[in-house]
Amino acid sequence: MSGTAAIVPVRPFFMPSYPLVLCLTIAVVCSVGMVIATWPRRDDPTIQAFLVLAGGVAIWSGGRLLEISADNLDGRIFWAKAQYVGIVMVPIGWLVAMIHLSRPRYVVPWSKLWLPVLVAVISMVLVFTNERHHLIWTTIEKMPPGVAPGAIFHHGIGYGAMAGWTYFMLLLSLYFLVTAEVPNAALSRRGRAIVAGSLAFPLLTHMAYLQRWTGPLGGDLTPATFSLMTVVVWFCALRTHLDDIGHYARLRVFDAIGEGCVILGVGGRIVDFNPAAVRLLPELRRGQSMPDAWEEALRLPRAEDPADGGASPYIPQGAHYEVTAEAVTRLDGKRIGMLVFMRDISRYQSRELALATQLGKTEARLSRVEADLDIDALTGIPNRRYFQRESLRAVTHAFERGGPMGLLILDVDLFKQYNDLYGHPRGDVCLRQVATALTGVLAGDQFCARLGGEEFAVVLPVSTQDDTRAVARRMVAAVRDLGIAHNGTPVQPFVTISVGAICAVPDAPRLEPLLHRADSAMYQAKRAGRNRFVQDGNIYMGLQNN
Repeated sequence: MSGTAAIVPVRPFFMPSYPLVLCLTIAVVCSVGMVIATWPRRDDPTIQAFLVLAGGVAIWSGGRLLEISADNLDGRIFWAKAQYVGIVMVPIGWLVAMIHLSRPRYVVPWSKLWLPVLVAVISMVLVFTNERHHLIWTTIEKMPPGVAPGAIFHHGIGYGAMAGWTYFMLLLSLYFLVTAEVPNAALSRRGRAIVAGSLAFPLLTHMAYLQRWTGPLGGDLTPATFSLMTVVVWFCALRTHLDDIGHYARLRVFDAIGEGCVILGVGGRIVDFNPAAVRLLPELRRGQSMPDAWEEALRLPRAEDPADGGASPYIPQGAHYEVTAEAVTRLDGKRIGMLVFMRDISRYQSRELALATQLGKTEARLSRVEADLDIDALTGIPNRRYFQRESLRAVTHAFERGGPMGLLILDVDLFKQYNDLYGHPRGDVCLRQVATALTGVLAGDQFCARLGGEEFAVVLPVSTQDDTRAVARRMVAAVRDLGIAHNGTPVQPFVTISVGAICAVPDAPRLEPLLHRADSAMYQAKRAGRNRFVQDGNIYMGLQNN
């Protein structure tokens, strides 16, 4: 399957077909654009596969475009060979991308692709040494006298073998798509059907090319159809994958940690593990039961105080690593699994030396991992998980001491219209600027957290009515003073917020009553016209001199 073997019809004046040139140009531009757009996420295995696919399409289409534009026979032959670099990349990138998108929890190690890579290398050697064996093209004929330079490529048995191998890899990818469990993090049912159906484009186009039905359009359109497939993958699957920031963050933290980490389900079966764990214990497999030697580590008593070190480390019999088990619990305290950390101690003379050397580093890493779980990936401020834990702690302390605390619920006014008008990237920038402005108002143990979307919450552990009112007023003014243009709001020509504030002594160590009152006050501020705050039923405009 190659654009390089195009049979150029004899005609009085040779000129590249404008439809073909247009299709190939669009293919190159789209492929290069998608490569540029996904390049910042190139450490993601799924993005790596897509880069191979899109890069291959760009090289293939660009080589084909330069081939038909060459003004001499040697140039046509050179570009016909050069585009095979892209031809052998496309099926590999397509297959790996389909495996990752259909099975988001599985990553294909590049070491397992030795056979496709070997076939690709052999193919390239055969193409560039074709003059010695004529397996790819049996003959390359020059156009008759009086006609502009051109060439007729007659395909050999090697070309047929390469096309068959490519079709095999495409059909194999179809198997992974058909058997995928959808909807998943990347694919919907309709998206899977569209991606699978797009496989018919290059197959039908290539058969039409071999039958010379595409001659009036200028020859082989196969590279352009693969570009169309790449665009389909982008819109039907890859955009969703790129928007899954949580998946990318988990991938970075989980895979980058230097210690082995194994996730166990409630039944003790292995759910997932990072590369460091595989290096320490190569026989790890997903879905299998944990090693029997680990059961002792899970039975070890835990310290009552987490500051005392939590679970004790355990060295399985004959192992060159030690394990530490930590429970994975929900916010309601129910245990849903275990985290088993594996620490390599082979390079130390004793377990005690290993612990002494690694303890500080491990605690720092775990602290960073735990801190990352409490940080909102978009704005860099605490997230909802942090708010739920720390706000409950603040309410409990306020209830025990019998003193007031402040709680503010904030919402960016008409933010959906802002996103619709300016686009989500600008919306993300806007939320980051708002978060920075809000946190700049706070001091001490006060904190601001993003609850989700455009909604924020502020906790003032020790506060008075005047202090709470002052914080709310400064926050409304701080966001308004950013001057972020918003032509979609009738309130102001720039972004504003509405705030509901409450300052009270909790009646019980429960957050919900205060949260409900602050939320109601925030909606009252919105009904009153937005760009203001409400506290104790009073409406304030948020002006510094109010």
